[in-house]
Amino acid sequence: MEPTFRMMRREDRESVFALVERGFDQFVRADFAEEGVAAFLRAARRMVFEQPPEHFVMVAARDGDIIGMIDMRHHSHICLFFVEPSCIGQGIGRGLLDRAIGECRKHKAGLRRIDVNSSLWAKPVYHSLGFRQAKPEQVVNGIRFVDMVKELEE
Repeated sequence: MEPTFRMMRREDRESVFALVERGFDQFVRADFAEEGVAAFLRAARRMVFEQPPEHFVMVAARDGDIIGMIDMRHHSHICLFFVEPSCIGQGIGRGLLDRAIGECRKHKAGLRRIDVNSSLWAKPVYHSLGFRQAKPEQVVNGIRFVDMVKELEE
């Protein structure tokens, strides 16, 4: 069954955060210092549950289950991007990214690029989605990441 893509609803928040935690624990946590783990989870919880006005969260769902999510800030920066580990490789991430870019363009005419502070694990995933590394690997507050950008076609 094909997934559906939509904006996150209030009732989705627990499932979305659980997805973020699963993906983080399986793929990202090992590259972070303990202070980075705490900072990441604190920020992720805020984004999902408080939904700051400069953010939007889009989800992918199948049979009522949340199987992917993307959080965008200022219609140009990916803050969170996770796909259910058992669903990786099924085009769900690409579908979310394409739809999120479409939503960003509705609010930001002339959008030419989006960026992300990628985990080390996700760097090749972002590369396959058309991103390139913009700066060397960094560690800030215990969080290891690589700044990556995607130039958008008009």
